[in-house]
Amino acid sequence: MKVKNKYKYDYLALNIRAKVVVRFRAFSKKVARSHAETLTVMMDFFEWHNYSPHQRFGKDVIAGQKKNRKRIDAVIAIIKSVEKSQNVPIMNIEAMLKSLFKEEIKKYAPKLLEPKKVTKSEQKSIAEKNIVSRIDHDRTHEKLSETRDRLKYVLERVELVSNRFGKDFLKLEITREELARFKRGLKN
Repeated sequence: MKVKNKYKYDYLALNIRAKVVVRFRAFSKKVARSHAETLTVMMDFFEWHNYSPHQRFGKDVIAGQKKNRKRIDAVIAIIKSVEKSQNVPIMNIEAMLKSLFKEEIKKYAPKLLEPKKVTKSEQKSIAEKNIVSRIDHDRTHEKLSETRDRLKYVLERVELVSNRFGKDFLKLEITREELARFKRGLKN
């Protein structure tokens, strides 16, 4: 009996010298859970920073650090100016930050809206709409406390299960009848 697609991913083999494999396994234990994850992280690092494994990092790293320091200093200056003025619209701050990273800037012109005048009769009707009867308030409060109790009951029956070969997961130990009762309770 053959089991097809036993794993979630396709696997291929590589031939690597034994010394390199031993060194990689030791490195992999420090970096990630699996060898594939370690290789992925390493490749992402090189691609993200536009480095080649054959080049020396001396000048490139220092240049990158200087560039990042300049950006951070500019962001700090923007934040300080915002703290001083306290009235710069957020969209202008976003435009300033985008200009730092040389992205397209959308012009933002804040719209000035005049406040709507409300008459006394409209104020009374708004106030009447916002009144909640004491009975409705008490019923809502009871439902809230019942829901809290149900949730507390469910959370007491959740158990962490450790898995040797995959991610740990949570196990809920309730009967099907209890689950159906909870679902009905939430619908009502």
